[in-house]
Amino acid sequence: MRKALSILLVAGLLTTAMTGMVTATGDENDPWRGLPYYLSVKGTVVSIEDLKEGYKIIIEDADGNPAHLIVTDKTVFPFKSEVEAGDVVTGFYLANAPMILIWPPQYKIAVLVAGEPDGTRVAVDRFYEWEDNSEGYLLAKSKVFAFRVDENTEIILANGDDFSDGDYVGRRIAVVFETSTRSIPELTTASKLIVLYEDVVTGPEPIPEDMLLNMGGADAAIDASGWPILVDGVLIDAPAAFQTGDALMVPLRAIAEALGYEVLWDAETRSVTLDESIVFAIGNTSYFNGETEIELADAPALVDGFTYVPLAFFRDVLDLPNAFAFEGQIDIHSDGERME
Repeated sequence: MRKALSILLVAGLLTTAMTGMVTATGDENDPWRGLPYYLSVKGTVVSIEDLKEGYKIIIEDADGNPAHLIVTDKTVFPFKSEVEAGDVVTGFYLANAPMILIWPPQYKIAVLVAGEPDGTRVAVDRFYEWEDNSEGYLLAKSKVFAFRVDENTEIILANGDDFSDGDYVGRRIAVVFETSTRSIPELTTASKLIVLYEDVVTGPEPIPEDMLLNMGGADAAIDASGWPILVDGVLIDAPAAFQTGDALMVPLRAIAEALGYEVLWDAETRSVTLDESIVFAIGNTSYFNGETEIELADAPALVDGFTYVPLAFFRDVLDLPNAFAFEGQIDIHSDGERME
């Protein structure tokens, strides 16, 4: 009962936070546009814990409410890159990322702001050309902030490479600035731009067109090898996933057992059975769920003693609502609304 109440409380808090911050109306051709691409959470560092991939920062806000900030190798630090207990930090996370309904709330951080100089601020969003504006401003997706650059603006990629000659229109950007107007949208001249990572993996989910800007289209998908795997929002201990061609191959047993399936291996036939009804053989693209045969583009494989299946297996064979790779992690969900 206490666990159920905690989940409901977290859901209510998340809904309230999102409702309070996401107020603009999306454009007809882009249901996300007009909504902020990132939300933020701020607090004082209480402790830091190492994870298998990255680390976790436990913070408390001004009212003593805790939150967990997950820092990965894709997290960008505009200023101080090492934090310690007592530091005040702000973490920016994707507004549309799947949320894990646990308490304390957990956020995967794209940009972590710590140790900023006095009078310096950071805004993080996706920025577009501002129609009917002749002064060179780029407008945030939230439509409440806009920036322009001058000869003193430093422009770099998330890995630190110079990007002063690059095309950053439509990209996700951390904007560092000092002064701004008291207007809507707020206007500033940026002192520094950090053009953030664009993580996209092709698969059964449609990818919004704006996420493919400067990526060369869907064929330019990144390699998701080694990304952490979450099952129903919980990080599991599993062998590393790997990319082969267009397929993301993931370890079957760790994921299936986390979902509650019994997994049996038949060495003689090199076949796998889940709960006595789902059967497939290594190297064969035919998968059987009861009497239904399902053909996938990629066959299961045996690698270092572990059985791997394409990520599509969990949606198309097990008929789970969602299995996708996005923003540096692999998510498999056994409940919720199916994304098409």
